[in-house]
Amino acid sequence: MEILDLLPANFGYVILTYFYSWVMLTYLGVNVGRARKKYDVKYPTMYSTKDDMFNCIQRAHQNTLEVYPQWLVFQTIAAIVYPTAASVLGVIWVTSRFSYAWGYYTGNPAKRLNGAYGYIGLFGVIILSLSVALQLLGWTTGENNIVRKMSGFLDGIRCGDCECNIDWGEKRNTIASIAAGVLFFTGWWIIIDAAIMYPKEEDFHHAYHTCGVIATIAFLMINAVSNGQVRGDSYSEGCMGQTGARVWLFIGFMLAFGSLIASMWILFGGFVVPAKAAVYPGIAVFFQNAFIFFGGLVFKFGRTEDLWQ
Repeated sequence: MEILDLLPANFGYVILTYFYSWVMLTYLGVNVGRARKKYDVKYPTMYSTKDDMFNCIQRAHQNTLEVYPQWLVFQTIAAIVYPTAASVLGVIWVTSRFSYAWGYYTGNPAKRLNGAYGYIGLFGVIILSLSVALQLLGWTTGENNIVRKMSGFLDGIRCGDCECNIDWGEKRNTIASIAAGVLFFTGWWIIIDAAIMYPKEEDFHHAYHTCGVIATIAFLMINAVSNGQVRGDSYSEGCMGQTGARVWLFIGFMLAFGSLIASMWILFGGFVVPAKAAVYPGIAVFFQNAFIFFGGLVFKFGRTEDLWQ
């Protein structure tokens, strides 16, 4: 059997993505070679002890090489089952490395975060790879269907009556909605407070707000489809259908997890490890995304659709 018969029809897009990544690596490598001549840094010296500008150019290339093998593995695994989605996510990641490098080329290392949106592509293929693993293990079909369990595991929960004879079960949707709203509001209140306290970009880079925006978009996406639509109980017509609803929910969770993980990286990579004097902005970014993330979960799974009118 020929290899063309084994690969999905759209795998050609994945190969083009690999070619795009080769162009990106070549571009970064050529820039390092030019910088060696310009700043007189001879091989095999990795970094200059005299000029940080060369070090910025070198780090843009070196950091990409450090992440590239991981991306390549997950990109390939994801592309076997999801070639089109993996290609789109791959293009996002590869393009972000240009933004990352151009930010570094300014001589201000903080501007490398202009390429932070690349985490969408990286975490996207990681999640798709996890999906492939679950399918191979048979955890996505029949009684082991994780999507079905996830979308319905809280539907059977009812709060018992307290001594004051209040039927909390009837108020479950109200309580869950208020709790989710409080979590969402608290997350944004924290980040606004940090932005007011640290208005200077050297203390609080404006690119860090990207995580909160993505988390908010994920919050809306996750709650745009009902659990019944995901299970296929109440969505028989429409432009998306059950599969579309599941894909939409999957993308929403991908963005939610991606923003949460990215906020942790910002906290430790941007504030704790460099031992900055002001760590509060990093803490604020993390808690903003954490509160929005858990607010989305509460609003999604804390309510029951049995009480919907």
